[in-house]
Amino acid sequence: MVKKLSFRRTGFVGKDRNLIFQRLYTVFISLLLLFFFSETKAGTISCPGNKEIDQLIDKGTSLNNDGKNKEALKLFQKANDIAKAIGCEKGELNATKNIMMFYFNAYDYKKALEVSNRARDLAISQKDYETLSSLCSRRGASYDDLGMYDESLKEHEAAARYVKLIAEPDQRHYQASLVYYNMTPYYQDRSDEKVVYYLEKSREEALQINNNSKDVPLEKKIDMLVSINMNLGIHFRNHNNKNRNEKLSEFYFMEALKQFDLAKGDVLPNTKIDLYQALQEFYHMKKDYRKAIEYGENMLALEKSNSMPYNRRVGYMVLAKSYLNVGENSTSQKYLDLFSKLNDSIVSAEKDAVEAPVKRVISETKNNGEKKVKGIAVISFTVLILITGGMLIYRRRSNKIIHKKYENLIAKIHDENENNKIESTSEKNNENNRIKPSVTITDETVKALLLKLEKFESSKKYLRKDVSLTWMASNLATNPKYLSEVIKTYKNHNFTSYINELRINYIIKMLYENPVYREYKITYLAEECGYVTPRVFVNAFKYQTGFTPSYFVEQLKVSV
Repeated sequence: MVKKLSFRRTGFVGKDRNLIFQRLYTVFISLLLLFFFSETKAGTISCPGNKEIDQLIDKGTSLNNDGKNKEALKLFQKANDIAKAIGCEKGELNATKNIMMFYFNAYDYKKALEVSNRARDLAISQKDYETLSSLCSRRGASYDDLGMYDESLKEHEAAARYVKLIAEPDQRHYQASLVYYNMTPYYQDRSDEKVVYYLEKSREEALQINNNSKDVPLEKKIDMLVSINMNLGIHFRNHNNKNRNEKLSEFYFMEALKQFDLAKGDVLPNTKIDLYQALQEFYHMKKDYRKAIEYGENMLALEKSNSMPYNRRVGYMVLAKSYLNVGENSTSQKYLDLFSKLNDSIVSAEKDAVEAPVKRVISETKNNGEKKVKGIAVISFTVLILITGGMLIYRRRSNKIIHKKYENLIAKIHDENENNKIESTSEKNNENNRIKPSVTITDETVKALLLKLEKFESSKKYLRKDVSLTWMASNLATNPKYLSEVIKTYKNHNFTSYINELRINYIIKMLYENPVYREYKITYLAEECGYVTPRVFVNAFKYQTGFTPSYFVEQLKVSV
């Protein structure tokens, strides 16, 4: 339910789709892996008379935890073959579950569903309702990732039915808590009410687990409650939530923190890291920067021994902002540098992962087409020289034009700096180029809307990532048609270009007046002024100014 930022992938649930559910996924994998890979109790033999099956599965689980997934899969498959040969369904089920987990974590959802069919039949045969509820949850997540939402919901509902058949009360409550917890991502972007409903049901089930239970260790119960309360806090903090409530958000975060005090042993480190990061972002949003710094530093201290680079990246970015806001510029710069370095490393690793298959294909075909490639290369090189010469001439002319635009913008900023505003082109030429309205609006309504737009601009709400015509009309207590018409008539813009101009003027001002902004990466600048992706930001900046933000920053560093 928080930043994968992207998202990172975890648990039975699908890929990160929204900031809200990143932490929901994060903890779920830990809990479900714990359930699936340690379901066979100590001293229990899956297949009496053949210990090799359990030994293979244990060894495969260990290899899987060390990241040696393919080696682990071979051992699981071998254990499965032996169990089939001797007719041991319990051993076959144990091996099959692990094979399914391999394909699920490899994002091969079709294969995971195929394997799960056999696991489901075996679980039904053995009346293993704990496994059945978990399998259905995982199948629901697989269907969700494949875009088969009706099938996904059916599987989640089946999981809820099977969980009621679990005989042991504490295990039933724990498994029910997991099932309801796992249903909440399905309702993301569908129903905020259902998200809260199922998180609350998950919480109720977890609270019913006996603290001295022999079947569910206290640490697992506490970890579950921390995760649920944390995600409720994140849900009520999220700006996309129409029922956003900071007080409720803080209440649930505090409830999550209280659970740590009840744990006799350690909860999962990932859970603590995610909670501290959620609190860091919450207090930064509240502008309580000292608390944001406190939780951010605590998160990084834990993360050192539990490598979670995506959490670390967010932590660095928020710390850089927080320290900047309390006036500790050198510390802010330190974290900004760490963020930039780590971000480059993550982007590079992701790029390598994407490019690896392409490089392999190129390598395999290189020898067969070497002579042909050389001939093409000679021709290409000749053409390239001719093109390069023409481009150099064009670039010199283009650079002069671009630099002239930059000088004009700087001159404009100087002229208008006294009013603390970069006047937009639409405002400057508005009187002469005003478009005739296509919708009849009373003068009184127009005046009221223009005043509201002025307040909207001064509030900087245009920096929100979720700004839309519908949202803005609702926020300004008008209808989208009137708002669109007033923006078109009096701002000489459609809605999108109006928001773009406000955002670009904002970031231009920040880059010009605050040198620390010139050290930020384009990714950060895009996020700072409300863009979801750097590419959209760069295109909008170039459209408005005639040059890229990188060029603007470089020139500012040299001349200002």
